[in-house]
Amino acid sequence: METLLSIFHILVALGLLGIILIQDPKGGGAGMFSSGGGGNSLFGATGAPTFLSKVTKWLGIFFAVSSIALTIITKKPETSVTDRLVPNSAGTQQMVPEAGETDKPTEETAPAPEAETNK
Repeated sequence: METLLSIFHILVALGLLGIILIQDPKGGGAGMFSSGGGGNSLFGATGAPTFLSKVTKWLGIFFAVSSIALTIITKKPETSVTDRLVPNSAGTQQMVPEAGETDKPTEETAPAPEAETNK
């Protein structure tokens, strides 16, 4: 689900980028595919502003919704190191181990047993 939504999000972002680059600026200057006259755009003088503005609006909406959806899906539980601090009788705070954490030494930290030597 997350991968599919990520692919959709990237495609919408690329589509939005392309549609924005195709449009003429509001001031009537030269757009990417216009001749600089302000009225001659890729889709003609009358149909372009309506069509491109609608596509831009909907791609923007899809981009915003997919951004929010990806944020909700990939949200990790909010935990902090300070949530595990517990005050003790001396007035200081002691760290409580999380579930699965132990104070036992691991193979990496445990001293290696001395090998027996045959003399």
